[in-house]
Amino acid sequence: MTLTMKQGMPVANGCRSTMAYLDEGKASQNLGHFHSVLSRKLLGKPADRFGKRLPLIPVIEGGNGKRLHYHVMIDCPRADLLSDFSNLVRDTWLRTQWGHDQIDIQPQADIGWINYISKFRDKPNYSDAVDWPNYHNPD
Repeated sequence: MTLTMKQGMPVANGCRSTMAYLDEGKASQNLGHFHSVLSRKLLGKPADRFGKRLPLIPVIEGGNGKRLHYHVMIDCPRADLLSDFSNLVRDTWLRTQWGHDQIDIQPQADIGWINYISKFRDKPNYSDAVDWPNYHNPD
């Protein structure tokens, strides 16, 4: 899936507002919050009690004049939620502080998708493109 983010938003500053702009740190924090909330929705109390999380492979792209966004591989852990999974992801993402409404969710990842998210283009620093703090593979 592809998750886009607002690049800036007004923030109250006394009597007037100023703009807060997105950077990779804020983007990573926003994705971490999304991951926690979605894990809680899909896995229930074990997500809180035992720190259980959904498997997640996040790759960030953008910068240098291009909108920051994530390409994410995430698996729906429960067969009974497959039909609602896209809506749960969309709703959870849009409720985050930086979540933007341009979201593309594809049900199956193939080699073409893996090649696309691992391309060199649009990654200012390729070695930092995988958001390792939010990467989660429990196996």
